[in-house]
Amino acid sequence: MGLSASQARYLSLTARKNNVEYQIEQLTQQKLMLANEMDGEASLWSEGMNIQHLYYDPDGTGSAATDLQRLSYQIVTGDYADGGLGMRVADSYGRIVVTELPEPMPDGMTVANYVVEPYATQADYFEQNLKTGNWFIQQQDKNGEWKDQSLSGSSFIYQGVDKEDFAIANAEYERKMESLERIDKKFDMQIQQLSTEQSALETEMDSIKKVIDKNIEETFKTFG
Repeated sequence: MGLSASQARYLSLTARKNNVEYQIEQLTQQKLMLANEMDGEASLWSEGMNIQHLYYDPDGTGSAATDLQRLSYQIVTGDYADGGLGMRVADSYGRIVVTELPEPMPDGMTVANYVVEPYATQADYFEQNLKTGNWFIQQQDKNGEWKDQSLSGSSFIYQGVDKEDFAIANAEYERKMESLERIDKKFDMQIQQLSTEQSALETEMDSIKKVIDKNIEETFKTFG
């Protein structure tokens, strides 16, 4: 191969090598972004595994594998005869939480003693207000006085992960991670193929460089 042809080939290989290195850099960047996405999915999975709800647990044996009713305003305030707890809910100002004002008004009570919350019967809304301390569950003691009940200290309340939430979060995590891992393996294969091509190009470039150097050396000897 002549000097001109060798130089042209060397330039062509250099351009190809630069392109391969650029592709490797791009794929490496995509792998980094994918790794961040996988970390994000792991964080979401962790959050999903720790979704805490309040459940009505009459036996005090609640767990993620137990079917329990969500703790509700209806259960807390319902009559014993109807399966309720016969308690009441009060807000942080001491007002009784009701979905509508009683009619007639109990003796000694006025409208100022109540706060009307029509959404109290919605489980998530009820739970949120209890957890944030906006509302309190109250139980009447033997002297007829209403006392606040601690969520963590109440035997009938279980705070934990619902088995359906657990299963859904876990299945979604496994599905997404399987998809992301397939993409990651594809990137690895592409990078490996390009790295192999890069090595071959460097080997050929070294060989041609030697030919060019030899041609230049012989040329100088001819005119020396």
